[in-house]
Amino acid sequence: MSKILFCITTYNQLEYTKYFYDSMQKVDDVSYDLLVVDDFSSDETVEWCKDNGINVIEKEKPEGLTHSWNLAYNYFKDSSYDYLIIANNDVLVPNGALSELVSVFERYPASVVVPMSSKKGVGHNPVQAIDAHFQGTTTQSEDPQAHQALQDMLMEYKKVLKEKKDLFMLDPFRMKHFNGFFFMFNRNVINYEDPEGWLFDPSNLMVKNEDTFNWRVLLVHDDNAWMCKTSFIYHWKGVSTGKAFDNFKEKANNKEWINNRQ
Repeated sequence: MSKILFCITTYNQLEYTKYFYDSMQKVDDVSYDLLVVDDFSSDETVEWCKDNGINVIEKEKPEGLTHSWNLAYNYFKDSSYDYLIIANNDVLVPNGALSELVSVFERYPASVVVPMSSKKGVGHNPVQAIDAHFQGTTTQSEDPQAHQALQDMLMEYKKVLKEKKDLFMLDPFRMKHFNGFFFMFNRNVINYEDPEGWLFDPSNLMVKNEDTFNWRVLLVHDDNAWMCKTSFIYHWKGVSTGKAFDNFKEKANNKEWINNRQ
């Protein structure tokens, strides 16, 4: 079985990290290890991770989300894992979703694979919303308690289409860009490393990380993220960003604010 390094990035919001962790305790369709990259939390996030045996990378000062992503990438690069997932801490992962992402890598020339989420969960990238591909899913997709039921529905639909020999209807497709709340790499991404050793442009401290990666790396190499139409991840949009700080968008790439935040 392929091995996944599943990294979540944290800055406080321990309650949502616990929700994520609880959802992962039910995941048994893949082999994975958890890694937390913490951006100098002032709550008990780091202590809680250690108490629960979760590998955590601590920082001596806050340096932003992109720095956390690059730390996760470098940890992956120096490891023997087959895949790297980078995700916000405000997600819920149903059993079955991760193996469906792996199946895309096994069948398509992908470097990046992403799941679906609710319309709110994918924000500015509505093509990644499950509602855009499956009718009648809006209510369930917006309910965190229904994330496993929605994934089960996708698997049942896949079974039906397989019996009808219509599985092509669930083929993944190449996207122009992807939402950074949750994405998965295979080891091909190492070929895109910058000469200085980072994968994501460090000038984007908190936002535009995935967009500039797409423009700077993927598109110029005729590469794209692939969206899996049989994988759903619930995302509490804004919990780890906008709801945590006032005027987040105005401050997000301000290095002085990042370094001095509490």
